[in-house]
Amino acid sequence: MQEEKTGIVRRIDALGRLVIPKEMRKVLKWNDNDPLEMYTLKNEIVIKKYSPMASVAAVASSVGEGIEELTEKHCVITDMDNVVYSSGKYKDMVGKKISENLDRTIRGGKSLLIIKSEGGEPVGIIKGENPETENQIIVPIISDGYYYGSVIIYDKDKDHKFNAGDVRLLRLGAFILAAQV
Repeated sequence: MQEEKTGIVRRIDALGRLVIPKEMRKVLKWNDNDPLEMYTLKNEIVIKKYSPMASVAAVASSVGEGIEELTEKHCVITDMDNVVYSSGKYKDMVGKKISENLDRTIRGGKSLLIIKSEGGEPVGIIKGENPETENQIIVPIISDGYYYGSVIIYDKDKDHKFNAGDVRLLRLGAFILAAQV
C-alpha cells in the first residue's frame, strides 16, 4: 500500500466524527451519500469506497455467463468504479477502472443501444481504452434510486445488430443484480 502524505490534519470531534476534506473527496471521486467501508489494518484505519457489486460477485458471474451463453457475445459487468466481471478471453478486464464516459452513461439512468453503422459512437468501458466494437448495449444497475454499475454486451461483427430482445435480456440481468445489492 503506497502512503501519500497530504499535510492535512483533522481532529475527531466529541461525537467521534472526522471530516474528510473536500480536496481529498474530489481526488478519490467520493460523492455525497457514497457508501464507505472502514476496517483496521495493523495500527491504521482504512477507508475506501464500498462496492455492493463486489459482494455479489458470484451472482454477477452467473448473470454474465448466462448472458454470454444466450447472446454469444462478450459480457461485462461493472460497479461504479471497476469491472467486476468480464466473460471469455477478456477476463483481464476485471479490476480495471471504468471510463468517465461509462460513468456518465450509467448515471444517465437509461439503457443504451449503440450501432456504429447507424452513426452510434461506442462508449469505452475501461479508462483510457476503447473497445473495438460495432454494436454495444449498456444497461445501468439501479436500485432505490442509487446507481450500482452496469451490464454491457458488445460485438465486433459489422453484420450483426443487437435488438430490443437483447436489451430486455440485459435489463433482466441488471434487475437480478439490483435485487442482490
